[in-house]
Amino acid sequence: MALLTNDRSGAGYLAVELTVDKRLQPITPFARGPVVSWDIPDEVSQEITVLLEELAAESEEPESDWPPSGNDWPPVDRAKVGWLQCTIRFVVGTAVIYQQGLLVQYGTFWQWHYMLHDLMATQHTEERHAYSGSESPELNMHLIRHYYDPVEWGLDPATNDGYSHSLHIYVDSGIAAGGAEVYGEGPGMFLYPTQAKALAFARQLLAEADAAG
Repeated sequence: MALLTNDRSGAGYLAVELTVDKRLQPITPFARGPVVSWDIPDEVSQEITVLLEELAAESEEPESDWPPSGNDWPPVDRAKVGWLQCTIRFVVGTAVIYQQGLLVQYGTFWQWHYMLHDLMATQHTEERHAYSGSESPELNMHLIRHYYDPVEWGLDPATNDGYSHSLHIYVDSGIAAGGAEVYGEGPGMFLYPTQAKALAFARQLLAEADAAG
């Protein structure tokens, strides 16, 4: 189980628990209501990547190191690409206030893991956003990395890196329940994890996805 909490106890305890229950047999294409996915061959994926790079080169926008290209990420394990059956729980105090079964693509957890590692390694003064993407619309994760000047806040720059993080995790309850449209709305939880806790949660998610049978 991947677990993210606010490190409080008693009635103030908040937690997101996400378990990968099993790996579904690959089906091409796969559809669940409005969510349709298929695994394209490596050759097609490479052609799309080249096309996107050519379009980016023609753009008049200045080059940026965010969002990451992913070119230096390790190759994805093709044997694990596909859908995962998951269970998510939102906990307040000792009560599970919401529980839902989800379908999440392996690539969602894989990209989230490496994207967060890239984000935490960058230096920036503007807000930077990381999204879990639209390929698994039943689960939505949105992390914002905020910059603050430690000196202005009277903090020691040697022990404060100048960044804080907010993470919103929520479920499209309509899709998860088999609805016919993607609305991007539903119950969720808003937390302020440290960099270490955000990375640990991403690592746990990927480990759960890797270990799913």
